[in-house]
Amino acid sequence: MRPAALRLDSFSSGAADAGQLAAAIEREEAFQCGYEKGLAEGREASLDALTQALAEFRRDMQIGQEKEAALRADLRKALAPVLHALVDLLGPRSQRERLRLALAEEVARIVEHAPDRTLVVRCPQDLHPDLADCLARAQFPQVRIENLAPGREMVELVAGQGTILFDPAAAGAELKAIIDDIKTED
Repeated sequence: MRPAALRLDSFSSGAADAGQLAAAIEREEAFQCGYEKGLAEGREASLDALTQALAEFRRDMQIGQEKEAALRADLRKALAPVLHALVDLLGPRSQRERLRLALAEEVARIVEHAPDRTLVVRCPQDLHPDLADCLARAQFPQVRIENLAPGREMVELVAGQGTILFDPAAAGAELKAIIDDIKTED
């Protein structure tokens, strides 16, 4: 057996006629048109899906923020009575010491600036020992301690024309006002 010679032109399709060539061109154009149309529709669908997902995300965030704001408001309302109770319990315990320190500072200032004046101190009877101790440490030369009218829980320092009022309950009232402001804050 002898090998037969192969002709390469036997594998070619041969000369294409104009009809087949036109059909091939139409198929290629149809493919390109469909590809571009599908690509555009796909992009549009992707953008629509992305827009919808972003809108849902925005709604979810807004709902979360509203829930968070409601929780904060509930916490403020629930916490305010607790904070008021803390002020009521702890305020009086530290009041006397804060008052003693503030009086010592003011008396020292008065001794420094007006040592020749007579100092009149008006306070409730139960504060007389604390004031006497404070005034003795300041070594104020001329002091007169007087009782304050009943029901008034404050201390008045009077030196010449000037009067200084110390109201220990004012700090607690100011704290409660701040707590109430926080409670109603939006």
